[in-house]
This record gives sequence, structure tokens and C-alpha cells, in this order.
Amino acid sequence: MVCFPRVFSALIARIPASVLVPVVLASFLGAASGCAKGDAVWAVQSASVVPGASGLTGTQAWTFFDKRWGKAKDDGAFVCARSQIITGAVTTPLPGCADCTVAYDLEVEEIGTDCDASLGEDASYTLPLAMAIGPVDDSLSAVDPHAGRSLGWYASFDGESLTPYGLAWDAAFDSGGEPGPPGWNPSQTYTLWSAFAWDLASTGSEG
Repeated sequence: MVCFPRVFSALIARIPASVLVPVVLASFLGAASGCAKGDAVWAVQSASVVPGASGLTGTQAWTFFDKRWGKAKDDGAFVCARSQIITGAVTTPLPGCADCTVAYDLEVEEIGTDCDASLGEDASYTLPLAMAIGPVDDSLSAVDPHAGRSLGWYASFDGESLTPYGLAWDAAFDSGGEPGPPGWNPSQTYTLWSAFAWDLASTGSEG
């Protein structure tokens, strides 16, 4: 039995099964009752955003899984999730991505959660503070499902520098629609896919 939270119905874009951390977050179609939940050990972040002339808007989710997810990446290990609105204002890119073409300072507004207070109110999950878009980092090229069309997603968790965090691609690739023109274009919807799952047991992350 797969357990999905009612509040996150169709919130975040589909994640292909071929990529490094293959979590499907797309079809939150209703909560199933009677599902056993273990302690959260893994956290996965993803987002769907639309850039504009002076900023971006979108939604992001932090989805938490128990220890079973570490081996099989099975969404049956779902524990809980937080959904958020994100807005970004165009800014100068921080150090860490010399070739990034656009950067944003981010603000996060909570939509809802089915997590208890230890996860649902933890300010750690209102990050990142800033992000930027640029070329796909060499360390992530091997897991790029849309080579030649994906962009690099760079994030700052300390407000001082950027680090390669994942990939960005036209959300039409997820839905089977017709992709728009290459690049980072206003009014186009993009999936932001994190290449890292956060290991809460060791306060590190798994790439």
C-alpha cells in the first residue's frame, strides 16, 4: 500500500524513475488510511517554478521517508510532507557558479503539512535562501535525464555561496507535452529536481 497525504494532491512535478534518486511525488491523489509510519530518516526536496521578468513563483515540497527508502527508494516509505509557496526576486549570483545566468533571493510561505512539529515547524525546511540557474554541473551530468535540455540548479543554504544542487528542466518533459524553447524562459514552467536526499540520521546528505 502506498501512502500519500491528502493536502499535497498533484503538488509537485513528476520525477523520472531513471534519475539518481527516483522519487515519484506527482500523484498525491488522496490519503490512504491504516499506513504504518516509521521515523523520518530521509528528506527529499523538489519544486515547480515559473520565472518572470523580475522574479519567479512556484511551489516546493519537502517529503520525508523512513529508513526503508534509503535502499529501495520506495514511496511506500512515506512519512509526511510539507508544501510551500516560493517566490524569488532577481539578484546578483553568489560565488559558486561563475556561469549562472540568473539568480534569485527566495522567500517561503507554508501551505500545509501533515508532519508533527519536529518536522512541520523546523525552520531548516524553509531553505534554500537563494538559488541560481546555469549550466549543468559536471558532477550531475551522468544523471541528467534530458541531456542538452536540462539546466543546472544551484542553491545557497548559508546565503554566502552557491553549490550544485540539482537539475532544472521544462515541466513538459514530465507530462508528455511539447517542450518550449531551450533555456530559462519567462512564463515557462520548470521542474527543479534535487540530486540529493538529506540523511537526517547523520545530518548529511546522499547524492
